[in-house]
Amino acid sequence: MKTCLMLGAVALIASSSHAGFSGYTVEQVNTDAGNTQFRVYANFDASGFVMLNILGFQSVSGAAMNARHQDAAETPAGEPGQSWSANYNLLGAVARDNDSWVTASGSSTSGGNETSLDPSFTPSNSSYIPNTSGWFDATPGAPNNVLAGGASHRMLVLQIVRLGTGADAYATSTFSMVTGYKVAQTTIAQFGNGSFTIPAPGALALVGLVGAFGRRRRSSL
Repeated sequence: MKTCLMLGAVALIASSSHAGFSGYTVEQVNTDAGNTQFRVYANFDASGFVMLNILGFQSVSGAAMNARHQDAAETPAGEPGQSWSANYNLLGAVARDNDSWVTASGSSTSGGNETSLDPSFTPSNSSYIPNTSGWFDATPGAPNNVLAGGASHRMLVLQIVRLGTGADAYATSTFSMVTGYKVAQTTIAQFGNGSFTIPAPGALALVGLVGAFGRRRRSSL
């Protein structure tokens, strides 16, 4: 049984009095296979939004990402390949739990809505996400809707898995990125940026927590 350990979710909002993006949070899981999984969520302070894309990913400070992949795509030698695209992972739930991938619809499979990598996402098969890269859903549908979720409205946008549960798995790394979204039934894109850390500063070795900040700007689609 995989263990989920989370020490609260704190989002710090920067100079925004309107409903919308409120920052990123990280949820940490120790998988059955003995790896450390970090799930990154974009948080909103209300429902009624549609998730569109992530852009401008940046490594800010700390250790290398050191993400592992476990995909169905094969190399010329017949070995399992690796990709940040969740669409390549068709090996089932256990493999997806131990694979690193990105998403714009909260989904880790290609069923329904697919997540595409920006052309700037090069290389797409490495142990890190390249700076300035992003990902998007070209045909946003029901899976992209930010629905009411109690006190927290969130959308899964990224899963990072590190090998094992030792010191390397808990090496601190900080990243930033921009979330693109819109109000449902509208065509005006909004953007919120923030940062997240894995694991969070001050957390125990087995607990991940992230504080994030957000700001918003508007542009026409």
